[in-house]
Amino acid sequence: MARKRKKFNAVKRANIFEPPHTMHARMGAQTCYHCAMRSILIVFSIMALFFSAATIARADSGDLLAEARSQYDAGDYLPAAEKARAAGNAEGLALATQITCYYGHYLAPEEERLALYESAIEMAAAALELDPNSAYVQVQNAHALGRYSQAIGVVEAISEGLAGRIRDHIDAALALEADNSSAHMLLANWHAAIINNSGFIGRMVYGADEDEVFAHYRTAIRVSPASPQVRIGFARTILELDADENAALAREQLQAALALPAETYLDELLHGEARALLDGLN
Repeated sequence: MARKRKKFNAVKRANIFEPPHTMHARMGAQTCYHCAMRSILIVFSIMALFFSAATIARADSGDLLAEARSQYDAGDYLPAAEKARAAGNAEGLALATQITCYYGHYLAPEEERLALYESAIEMAAAALELDPNSAYVQVQNAHALGRYSQAIGVVEAISEGLAGRIRDHIDAALALEADNSSAHMLLANWHAAIINNSGFIGRMVYGADEDEVFAHYRTAIRVSPASPQVRIGFARTILELDADENAALAREQLQAALALPAETYLDELLHGEARALLDGLN
């Protein structure tokens, strides 16, 4: 019986007769290939860890912002601002700016307000660096500068060039979001503040126009009809322009604001302001 001939693997058979230098070159190539594959696997592993960490960070930021908004709605302003700031993104910094400004305006002792507004300006500027294409961020930059201007006096603020900076942020916000009610409200207040404090010169230099006050507040109300803040802001601003001439319209807006439910602590503060303004009209 004929003995079966052993079949060699084609690669092994080739190895038997392969010259040493060729074999070494092939083995070196295989080693390089395996090294390259290991490097690729390491890179993909690092990328996976990075994206996983980024996802977790986004989730953490989202949780912080949600908690900050909940505290803000409940009236825990300072803890809410700190939590929003800790989120570390543009939205969080802008929210911290907004909360700090409202705390300064409605609740803080007068001697603390200027420092609060300075802090708000810094946070808003940091948010702007992270996301200049956010209408909300632009609005909060204008908001912080506006509160600071009120604290130091509008005339001084105008002399320091803050009116132009505020207007730039408002215009940027409206360019990004034409129906942003907060931006329209701020622009109406901008016109009114310059008219009330600079008169004819303010009208000439900055183009401040009383008609723009009414136009932008009407736009803000059209966009956000259920906002007590917009209606109360409208009433307060037109009373400052001419209390006698605008009393009827102001009363109408204040009554409409009080008919809206107070869903947050800020709404309660605004309702208190509306009642005080109404009492002043009676």
